[in-house]
Amino acid sequence: MTRNQNRDGSSSSSRKRVNGGVAPWSDLDQNLLFLVMMKLGVIDFLAFGGVCKTWRSLARNNKKIFMASGPPMLMSISDPSYEKEEWYCCLEDFEGRKFKTILPHAAGRICVGITCGYLILFGEETKDFWLVNLITRHQLHFPCFPFIVRTDLATIRGIIVFSPSLSGWVFVVFRRFSRQIWFSIAGTPAWNHISSTFLAIDLHAFKGKIYTVNIRCRLCEMRLNPEPKLTLLQKKNIPQPSFLFPEFVRSGENLYVMDRGLKDSYTLHELDFEEMKWVSSEKTLEECAFFVNGFKYPAAIKADLWVDHRSLYERYAYFHSAIDTSRKGGFLPSYLVLPQ
Repeated sequence: MTRNQNRDGSSSSSRKRVNGGVAPWSDLDQNLLFLVMMKLGVIDFLAFGGVCKTWRSLARNNKKIFMASGPPMLMSISDPSYEKEEWYCCLEDFEGRKFKTILPHAAGRICVGITCGYLILFGEETKDFWLVNLITRHQLHFPCFPFIVRTDLATIRGIIVFSPSLSGWVFVVFRRFSRQIWFSIAGTPAWNHISSTFLAIDLHAFKGKIYTVNIRCRLCEMRLNPEPKLTLLQKKNIPQPSFLFPEFVRSGENLYVMDRGLKDSYTLHELDFEEMKWVSSEKTLEECAFFVNGFKYPAAIKADLWVDHRSLYERYAYFHSAIDTSRKGGFLPSYLVLPQ
């Protein structure tokens, strides 16, 4: 097509390409470039965004689509007490490709969770937090935590969210079954807190807002500006039975609450914000796989993205008997996480 345009004399830029022998990669058709990008792995996707401005713009504008289209990855963290080397994190995709990343600021710290692709590292002596992105290597530091943390690190919940009103990254952290939620703005030496009437169990950032949930199905919105406060959201109905150990989990444009009942049984309810009510989501369990991982932060993906790799998944699952092979989706125990 380029040669035909050159013969017709209708495109001087095409003529230059032919005479030069090679056209710039940045001039590749955007639709074709998008198809190529969607075939890449996570690491190659990051490299793709560093080729030129055009490619970086395409990658940035379609990052959510790309991340939602891929299967989860296995994440493991080394323990220097057993291996005489630095702390590192290893990511493995379902094609067997492994990516090893050295974890900075990990000495003397415990990994207490993961949020938006960042490991949350808590200093046992310094009492501060370092957040390290596993893919981009971006780091965020937050000062000494004012609350006493001893043996209850397993109850810590933390999320990172960018606040346009505060023009910065905000780290929100709390201890499960407590009435205080703490937050700190990156680059500042201070912590602030909000007191809650209800015992918070989990929190999540969704579409620019922060939500908390408790065992009585109460849902609150947390606002940081102009004055930090929690607002109880009135819902039209209450799930039966009430939540015992609710956890937020997102799938695409939907936000769910996954509740662990007795004998590790799970139920799933969607938050319908238009109708302001809870909706039972049994059908969603056939369409999505919900990974219950050891970092207390579940992940959800479309079942078709991982079902072909079931054998590799089973190799890493904690309890093989918990895998329901009769369905594509459902609840699955794992350390698998989705990079976001």
